[in-house]
Amino acid sequence: MKIIVVFFVVLLFGGCSNIKNVKTDPLKYVDPFICTEGDNGMLYPGPTFPFGLVHLSPETEGDSHVGYYYEDKYVEGFSHLRIGGAGSRGKGGGLLLKPGIGKFSNKIDEFKEKYNKSLEEASVGYYKTVLESGVKVELTVTERVGFHQYSFPEEAKKDRYVVVDLSHSYVGMLDASLNVLNNNEITGMIKSKHNNGGGNHQLYFAIVADTPFESYTSWQGDNFEDELAVRNGNDIGVWLRFPENGKNVVRLKVGMSPISEEQAMFEAKNEIKGFDFDNVRKQTASVWRDKLSKMEVKSDSEEFKTLFYTHLYHSYLVPNNATSSKGEYRAAHHLDTVCNTNSTAPDFTYYSCWSLWDDFRKYSMISILEPDVVKNIARSLVNYYGSRPDWITTANAGDGSWPTPTIRMEFASAVIMDAYNKGLGDFDTEIAFEGMLKDYEKYYTGNVSGKLEKAYHAYAALNMAESLGKTEYIEKLKAGADAYKNIWSKEQKDNQGNVRGFFTLDGNTVPDVEEFERYVYEGNLWHYRWFVLHDIEGLIDLRGSKEELSDDLEYFFENDFYMHLNEPDLHYPYLFNLLGKPYLTQKWIRTFTTKEVTQLYHNHGFFDEPVVKRIYRADPAGYIESMDDDAGTMSSWWVMSAMGLFQLDPVQPRYLIGSPIFPELTIHHDSGTKFKIIANNVSEDNFYIQSAKLNGQSYNKPWIEYSTVINGGTLEFEMGSEPNKQWGTAIN
Repeated sequence: MKIIVVFFVVLLFGGCSNIKNVKTDPLKYVDPFICTEGDNGMLYPGPTFPFGLVHLSPETEGDSHVGYYYEDKYVEGFSHLRIGGAGSRGKGGGLLLKPGIGKFSNKIDEFKEKYNKSLEEASVGYYKTVLESGVKVELTVTERVGFHQYSFPEEAKKDRYVVVDLSHSYVGMLDASLNVLNNNEITGMIKSKHNNGGGNHQLYFAIVADTPFESYTSWQGDNFEDELAVRNGNDIGVWLRFPENGKNVVRLKVGMSPISEEQAMFEAKNEIKGFDFDNVRKQTASVWRDKLSKMEVKSDSEEFKTLFYTHLYHSYLVPNNATSSKGEYRAAHHLDTVCNTNSTAPDFTYYSCWSLWDDFRKYSMISILEPDVVKNIARSLVNYYGSRPDWITTANAGDGSWPTPTIRMEFASAVIMDAYNKGLGDFDTEIAFEGMLKDYEKYYTGNVSGKLEKAYHAYAALNMAESLGKTEYIEKLKAGADAYKNIWSKEQKDNQGNVRGFFTLDGNTVPDVEEFERYVYEGNLWHYRWFVLHDIEGLIDLRGSKEELSDDLEYFFENDFYMHLNEPDLHYPYLFNLLGKPYLTQKWIRTFTTKEVTQLYHNHGFFDEPVVKRIYRADPAGYIESMDDDAGTMSSWWVMSAMGLFQLDPVQPRYLIGSPIFPELTIHHDSGTKFKIIANNVSEDNFYIQSAKLNGQSYNKPWIEYSTVINGGTLEFEMGSEPNKQWGTAIN
């Protein structure tokens, strides 16, 4: 990994004092190796396209959820599908290619090889490594095509090969097909399990080589045969041999499509014209530059800029555009039917690949930067509501057939309502409401976390019912949204003997609120104690007063009960804004964005020893141990917190104000407007807001509306080292 510092800026403009006047290239601050070491983020260094279909990256020999560990020594090949930051295995790994020098083998353990770590590179839209055999591998992508460039060493003329393995999957293959059309072109299909074996995805592919292979051997299991062009079933692949007198550089375009082999071939030949690798790499980097430049930060901290732009990049990895370049798509659970986007809307793009239990808050940020994308994300989720069979519920929402790998669908209703309440709800509201209602009615409630989440689902459906004037549902949904109150145990003590009140399964007291995964999913009762995103006032009433609830929350943080590496309590630092103490939000948000903290828990219990370190770091580990990025959840949390804005409840289009870390940040909207956040005198010591102005007028609210941000303006803070306990207390 290389840390890039813009020395030329300093030299050209005379030192750090002038850096703030220079608009830097955000791509210089994206390090794809961050969060790739061990079980720290579960990300990968290979090239991607913003919300693109193809995610091309090396497969190493370890047990990574996305195929790559920074510390691994061997490369098995380079595959085309994965979900960034996946929290469990089974999110892709399909269509594995590997070049090399050697004799035929259909066993990964035999054709894998070591790679030269010192020569490994990764940047936006590009990856390079050199294998032990001397073959240099370079990768780039477009939206639907993976582009491989293999440079064979001049001295190694014999036994040059490229293996295409269709048996590789993180969970297991269900079916595959192979068709060698000629000595330049191959097509086929892969159908694989996903989401730990629940559900499956099916994609077609086409490989086009710029250099003809002279012969090949295909296989199925232990049966292999030269020049057998067609194979079907599991454990199949093909070994391509390249001539001794051929070119040293071999390029392959790998088109992917949910539609057909023919469409995959069309993508390979038309999305990339010709075989100019460097030009494609530059074009993809340019697309990324346009996306990441929508956020412009000015700061003397190279590390914070690296964290900001790298995690902004991570936020663009999921979902994936599952629409062909001709406007066709196959909807989830209906892969036998080809749909056209014009049947929904002329500007519709169908997205697939979801992990909404994790990342539903992320779309609150994406809606600021990419409102048109969020509009189509909402349309795609409503399409999912309209196409899912009755047996699919939010408890098994990743099951069934999908056009791409996917994980889970809880909180789809929140993402839809977020778009709707921001004026991005150009979809069939009747289908949306029916889907939300079903999400609520069939939600799993076998534990405390399920009951609390079900109440939030009722609230989302209630919000849509009220918007549509569906009065016949309102009483039922209000009762559902308030049902969390039925499991409040007012006399419940914490493990230290203090009566605080907790949510329990039936509202009765339990012996141990810190016991892991007995009463809740991936946590203990502390981690769900404030999981009432939609009704903080109701939670205050249950506890007795704002002061008592605020004291409990501060006790929670001071005693290191907060677990940042999982989703349920991510909004807790922002709750102080709603409890009359915004300065404590500022304190704890800055603590968890940039300072050393103590973490007691992983997802399933206590660490053997408490982890004491910064949670977010610009190194290959990137996060603390066992913290997954979860489809951009954790990275987008850091980006939003660094901005100083976070939407606690996605259904309500307002952002709570935290503690901005940059002296100046400008959001460039596609409409041409700008929203600027200025933090005068900000530093690692000066993270408390002293006062604020919105468009030159004094501002004392601890939140700001989406409409204000999207319409443009300036939010200016004066920062200091001591809390101003009065700022932000005007909540009306």
